[in-house]
Amino acid sequence: MKKYLFISVIALLSACQPSGKKSETITDTKDATSNAQLTDTAKVYNAYLKVKDHLVKTDGKAVQQSADSLAQTLSAIKGCKEAEELATKMAATNDIKSQRTLFLQVSQDVIPLVKGIKNPQSPIYVAYCPMTNEGKGGYWLSAQKEIKNPYYGDEMLECGEVKEEIK
Repeated sequence: MKKYLFISVIALLSACQPSGKKSETITDTKDATSNAQLTDTAKVYNAYLKVKDHLVKTDGKAVQQSADSLAQTLSAIKGCKEAEELATKMAATNDIKSQRTLFLQVSQDVIPLVKGIKNPQSPIYVAYCPMTNEGKGGYWLSAQKEIKNPYYGDEMLECGEVKEEIK
């Protein structure tokens, strides 16, 4: 069990860090810190889901509020400064197009962070839309297997597919 916790923490520490920076090595004596970081990651995931859900509904005002909460939860995780800044920018505008572009970038940091959670209480789905990002595609996390596309909302609500399930 400690081995999996150790691996999870290493994944968590490296997820949000800008490339080129090494994560700190964690030993088994830091189990309390490890558990706190896993709890912080769960908080990030829950805040992220609220942003995603508001983007699905195309509610820029609600996105602002939930993005502010996401930025605050990201601030608790070492190495997630860039993702925190992106979430802060998302909270500073109610322009849904800008928010969706920023969400794409935040997702690139949050997805590897959340993948570090081993044995989550419920499945976490990594979904993909090939149309977003000017046809380059984009990923997002979801608590449901059913596709609800945050990048297009009602325009193309079901565009995408589940690419991975984290159990």
